[in-house]
Amino acid sequence: MKKSILSLLTIACTAVLLTSCTSAAPAASPASSSPSGPDPALFDYTAKTYGIASFEGKYKVQGRCPVISYTPPKADEALEALALDYSCSSFSFNAYCEGDVTAEIYTAPTAIGGDMLYLNVYVDGVRNASRPEYKLTGKKVHTLTIASDLERGLHTFVIERQTEAERGLLYLNSVSLCGELYEPPGQSSLFIEFIGDSITTGYGNLYPDLTEGEQNPNPASNVYQDGTRTYAYLTAQKLGADYSIIAQQGIGISSGYYPHTMLGTYKYTCYQCDHRQPWDFERKADLVVINLGTNDRTMVSAGKTTLEKIQKGFEQFCLLVREKYPDAKILWAYGMMEQSAETQIKAALSAAGGEEAGFYYVKLASDGSGGNGHPSAAAHEENAEILTEAIKKIIASGE
Repeated sequence: MKKSILSLLTIACTAVLLTSCTSAAPAASPASSSPSGPDPALFDYTAKTYGIASFEGKYKVQGRCPVISYTPPKADEALEALALDYSCSSFSFNAYCEGDVTAEIYTAPTAIGGDMLYLNVYVDGVRNASRPEYKLTGKKVHTLTIASDLERGLHTFVIERQTEAERGLLYLNSVSLCGELYEPPGQSSLFIEFIGDSITTGYGNLYPDLTEGEQNPNPASNVYQDGTRTYAYLTAQKLGADYSIIAQQGIGISSGYYPHTMLGTYKYTCYQCDHRQPWDFERKADLVVINLGTNDRTMVSAGKTTLEKIQKGFEQFCLLVREKYPDAKILWAYGMMEQSAETQIKAALSAAGGEEAGFYYVKLASDGSGGNGHPSAAAHEENAEILTEAIKKIIASGE
């Protein structure tokens, strides 16, 4: 692993529709947050709409974000879009532009069920507006304003998905602006994949009062979930890493609250969004963090499986991840809700070869003060510190 770590730029997929092309107002965020580039006078500032195909690679994604084909409501033909499936999936791009920038985004419930999705939008490193203003509901196409009255020049845009995959589909159709796309944001030298369950999706982490005024009687509501305030996302930020998050509430490695398991679905792009084409694993992770086992252990207590069976599943999953990432360090981080599967996890890591074979373990701090006994945002911050230090030691040991 490389010692130098570049700064993390998270992004989220979204489509944009132009609203105006004026340049009289000041920039939406400080110029110091903008990237550097050629003279702005060299670019064309007429209105343009860029579909995903016309971006021609001038964007960056974080997470498994497949380009898909679908037919929007009331449309006569299919179009290509970028799917932002998992928690914290993001889309980012740079553009020489002015005035307003909009994104055209399609949302719909999943087959598993769910609606009401939240996004983060950043312009030149500054988060836009309040959380409720970027809440999308229903089966429809939305036109989302991501910037207004920008001064002419080079700007960076990031759209991130807060809400987990099973809570709804989110497709970026296009982006509209007055200007031209520029070179995409660069990749970090460090790439981390996080694999988890409801803890990693941020289930209940905003409960009860971190929702910017929104309330819901159900602690499991999307109102109380923000994947970008989890230990996984925060750890990636602290390390300046690119990331991918594969997580679903209730899932186990071999036994959980669903008929499907992580052992069975990890190979697919996003099982719960019905994107079941095999993932290509083209970009190889430098480090994989596994935070699973809580739901498997719950199923043992419920009499639906045994300790021996879940340990076998843990061993199989270690080998599956190693198959996909032959050179990665694999770190099992566990304990944020309960710690009674620790013995089985450590045994599985040992069976896979232990630290000599690149398998590590870190114990996280337990907390149940969020929704339905899940960790709070503060607990996620605490565990991001623990995990970041553990990863730094692993990186240093391999230099």
